[in-house]
Amino acid sequence: MTTTAINYPKTASRGEWLEARRKLLVKEMALTRDRDQLNTDRRRLPMVEIDKPYVFEGAAGKNTLLDLLEGRLQLIVYHFMWRWENAQPLDAGCPSCSTWTDEISRGHLNALRTRDTSFCLVSRAPLEKIAPFKKRMGWSVPWYSSFGSDFNYDFQVTMDESVAPMEYNYKSKADHERAGTGYYFEGAQPFDLPGLSCFLRRANKIYHTYSTYGRGGEAVGGSHYFLDLTALGRQEEWEEPKGRATGLGAPAGSEKILYPDEYER
Repeated sequence: MTTTAINYPKTASRGEWLEARRKLLVKEMALTRDRDQLNTDRRRLPMVEIDKPYVFEGAAGKNTLLDLLEGRLQLIVYHFMWRWENAQPLDAGCPSCSTWTDEISRGHLNALRTRDTSFCLVSRAPLEKIAPFKKRMGWSVPWYSSFGSDFNYDFQVTMDESVAPMEYNYKSKADHERAGTGYYFEGAQPFDLPGLSCFLRRANKIYHTYSTYGRGGEAVGGSHYFLDLTALGRQEEWEEPKGRATGLGAPAGSEKILYPDEYER
């Protein structure tokens, strides 16, 4: 799409713009208050003790879930999807998860760590697949393999009906099919889906406090929320008003992965 074909916002005077902006501000402030209340409600969720002895493989060897906290009180795990074919792990992770992680890893984790919170990636792929991909991407974020454990299945990010009933975002396969989101379960099993889970330590016991799936991960950093502030938005086909996509970026769901040497530094 050329720039002349973009469905631009209508042109207005400064006074007309200010009137429309103030009306929108009322809605934005209401959303901010609602978001604050939602965050309060989230903090009031109960927690569940993790009593299964999960084992994760990292650069330094075998690790427990407690090890992943690195001595801190909290842990945020991003369930990084891996790409599989005929039940075999490929040499690259999911493009969307890679984009999300690239934005996170190019910053730093100091703000989390000063608040006694660790962050890491966990994937079902074997470490021998993860390690070269991580090096190729130039990431320093901690990344562990859950290969051979029940971790991905227990947190509903690996779908395999031969292991457990398929559930994603707290809905069964039948629920999703009724809601028109059955596409989550398409593909040869087993396959992975994205998610984010939070854990809290009390003494030497670990508790699960929260998990979110699908678009829930957008609320944590990354470019999506920045683009939501712009006139052209994310430039994806589902957005309104139509005609705002420039055609200059990779389309949603693109299989292209941007490696470090393809970025303009």
